[in-house]
Amino acid sequence: MDTSTLIGGRYKRRGDPTSGAMGDVWIAEDTKLDRTVAMKFLAHRRLMQQGAPTDFAESTARMFQREARAMARINNPRVAHLYDSDEHQGDVYIVMEYVEGRSLAEHLKTGPKLPLERTVRWTRQICEGLGAAHDAEVIHRDIKPDNIMITREGDVKLVDFGLAYLAGITQTHTLAGTPLYKAPERWHGDTGSARSDLYSVGCVLYEMLTGHPPFGSPHDDPMTVGRMHQDDTPALPSDHRPGIPAQFDTLVRILLAKDPTDRPKSARAAERAVIELSHLLDATGDTIEQADLPDTPGSSTSLSQHIEALDLRIFELEILHDRSDQPLIDARTEHAELTGQSGDTRGAAALYDRLARDCQEFFGLYDVRTLDAFEGLARWNGAARAN
Repeated sequence: MDTSTLIGGRYKRRGDPTSGAMGDVWIAEDTKLDRTVAMKFLAHRRLMQQGAPTDFAESTARMFQREARAMARINNPRVAHLYDSDEHQGDVYIVMEYVEGRSLAEHLKTGPKLPLERTVRWTRQICEGLGAAHDAEVIHRDIKPDNIMITREGDVKLVDFGLAYLAGITQTHTLAGTPLYKAPERWHGDTGSARSDLYSVGCVLYEMLTGHPPFGSPHDDPMTVGRMHQDDTPALPSDHRPGIPAQFDTLVRILLAKDPTDRPKSARAAERAVIELSHLLDATGDTIEQADLPDTPGSSTSLSQHIEALDLRIFELEILHDRSDQPLIDARTEHAELTGQSGDTRGAAALYDRLARDCQEFFGLYDVRTLDAFEGLARWNGAARAN
């Protein structure tokens, strides 16, 4: 391409492109608004040589414009903004926000494992960006460290939504996407869904925690990696990184569920779970030591173990269920009761207080679940005052 030509009457490319199988990425100047942008071209002719269908140009132009309109509706700081889309000399292109920084892939090369605080913050921001995209009915389809940019301020920007979408048009669905991070259902020809993106987030989170993806390596045969995604169960992150809270293992296990319906219902639900993980870290980013239960006649080792197991169960239910779902209400009620029986009467009252407020919001003041929670609050408040 002649870089002196103004694309679309306003974009002037500079330097050399970064080329890949799908096309080329240029840094360019928007001469109309005097800003630096990223221009990403899908190489029609190159892809035709790789076996794209003969009606590729017409079908992709139509589908791409529809996808670009949806992408343009995404207004979230965790997603690189789409500014423009058009065609130049037979090649479809998009104009995106230029993100200054390094990819997560580059950050992962600097050390074997990322600090927990950074892992939690970036995973939360990835889920936030995906939540905004999914709300606009845009599926990424190629979440991987290379497509997660970290800005100079240390925040996430998701990139390459458009090219990932078009790749699925030009290739068989089995081949589209990056093998190390691709959900099991996509190996069977599924085009991908919001929950497929969340599986990829699980792969990325696993790599941030352990230093390597859950399945395979970049040097492995893609179909071998695909069989691993479909059939194998990875070791828990804590097996590679002893000492991390069990909640990390739980979240990764749910994100990497083989059946999409066993994964979080949405990126928003996954984000809430990651926020809960942040509460397990202190100001330095290290995990907070869990306080022992009070040494009282009413407490026991088996009771404390039951409460620990309930903590994990509630964490899992909060990922998979709406907060108003009965299994979660029941588990929170049991947790509050066992906390009181362990001797922590103030803790039980606090748990019932939060439960009562939530039930009032979900079901109304006079619902039996709300009234039961307020009764528990009053009962354990009375026990706390009596001690």
